[in-house]
Amino acid sequence: MKEINLFDYHIKIVTRSMCSELYNLSQSTINLPFERIRIENRSADGYLFDLLQFDADYIINIDEDAIIIDNCKLAELIKYCIFENIDVCGLPDGGVLPIRTHNPLVVNPFFNIFHIKKIRSDFSLQVLETYRVHKKEFEMKTPLHLIRSPYIYDDYEPYYPFFVWLSQNYNVLYLKGETHQDGISTILNDHHNQPFLIHTWYSRDYGKNGYHTRRINRIIQENNILHK
Repeated sequence: MKEINLFDYHIKIVTRSMCSELYNLSQSTINLPFERIRIENRSADGYLFDLLQFDADYIINIDEDAIIIDNCKLAELIKYCIFENIDVCGLPDGGVLPIRTHNPLVVNPFFNIFHIKKIRSDFSLQVLETYRVHKKEFEMKTPLHLIRSPYIYDDYEPYYPFFVWLSQNYNVLYLKGETHQDGISTILNDHHNQPFLIHTWYSRDYGKNGYHTRRINRIIQENNILHK
């Protein structure tokens, strides 16, 4: 792979957020020199449509309950996506981990890298209508090499048509994940199958549910100690 200088590209880190405390904690694990944008109290699909309005070449979309455990690997993943003309990457929302058994064509939006400049040029709400109903031919793009647990080609989330559209028309890099030792969180691997991120899930319960709050705090604290 040729050398990619990330400063040659306009890259933003964007997060959909509902909790200032959790946002600040997870952002403290990111050590990349890109502009960060927090979008508050937005619906899941509305948030994705917001991303298309940003003036950027690439957007790193990361949930506020996701923490970076290796910033160097994340930077290399971005470079790989640029070099290989990857338009979107992320974990399939079904078939990979027991916690999600939905549509494997869709990448879950807890973490993505979007070639937003390219995607924006073809996007319209009208074009998504074609992808609201599953078609057998869509399944040709299923990442079968990652499938190891149950899944269904459903329409579980309001953002599914957007990601199905991407799966059929763009270059998608499907990433592998593993279940964290807490039995809930997801360890996300890069293009070399090396871990670089942990998604804790249940951000909506942070500060409200003691178990999930303690669990998320413990993972963040363990990561901070490990990387001091």
